[in-house]
Amino acid sequence: MDKLIKHRGISTNNIKENTYDAISKSLNDNKYVGVEFDVRETIDHEFIIYHDPLYNGKLISQMTFNELPRFMPKLKTILKINSNKIFLIELKNISSYKKFYNLLEKYPTKKLYVMSFSNRLINNVNLDNRHYKIGILNYVLNTSLDIKKLDFVVILNSLLNKTIINNLKGLEIFSYGLFEKKDYDEVYYIVDN
Repeated sequence: MDKLIKHRGISTNNIKENTYDAISKSLNDNKYVGVEFDVRETIDHEFIIYHDPLYNGKLISQMTFNELPRFMPKLKTILKINSNKIFLIELKNISSYKKFYNLLEKYPTKKLYVMSFSNRLINNVNLDNRHYKIGILNYVLNTSLDIKKLDFVVILNSLLNKTIINNLKGLEIFSYGLFEKKDYDEVYYIVDN
């Protein structure tokens, strides 16, 4: 069985990606072992689920939570979903590191994986006594981070090969992208190494 993690949740004509419904639907679908979603911080230090940096032409980081539409859930609402599946959290922008990681610590039984394209965001992870896992996105193109700090790496599927897999022994490897030409549904795939 493939170990797939749904990118931004299951969206439909009526359900937007990165919403509570899309994420919850993915966590309840036996096809997936988890769900990936994007986290941004508002100016009033709320962590919300949304991919793009702008909403209606304004930076989310310069907006309050109350200025945003209700379809953008708070991270703490998503973390309350009862599931033993993987929550693959992509950090887009945060500045309140301590608050973010304190929030994660409230869910010690969850399978939380925190990743980012940004080395700066991952370097600010508390490495002591944490139950969540940390990783870097686009590892092959983003190798300046000390690999000993990581629990997992994420690699674009077109760049993944046996040499890279062999060099990453001891780490979990996730690959992402479109896996079939007819498939326009982006997923993450857990690589057996």
